[in-house]
Amino acid sequence: MKNPIISKKSFFLILFLIFLIGVYFLFFGLPWKSIAQKKQFEVYLENKYQIEFKFKKMDFDFMHRTYLTYAYPVSDPTLVFYVGQDIENKEIHDLYQYELDKRKAGAK
Repeated sequence: MKNPIISKKSFFLILFLIFLIGVYFLFFGLPWKSIAQKKQFEVYLENKYQIEFKFKKMDFDFMHRTYLTYAYPVSDPTLVFYVGQDIENKEIHDLYQYELDKRKAGAK
């Protein structure tokens, strides 16, 4: 009898691992895509407002297949705001000006 190159047990283990990796990517997105989106968010904000921002952890919305995060200006770490992709056209939008106006109006 000829020995198979890969045993049935190994084949099913590899198949199961591929399935788990697929499920992970479905719910948490691609790691390299997350890094690329974070860089795009950074460029977008710095071009729009001409100040430097820091970002918190990137999140992936698996229902809408979009990335989002929270950011704050380096000069004011207490002004945290949302930055993310629109669910319809994937364009980047932010709530920096909204949070700034809310702060100026005295609301919390």
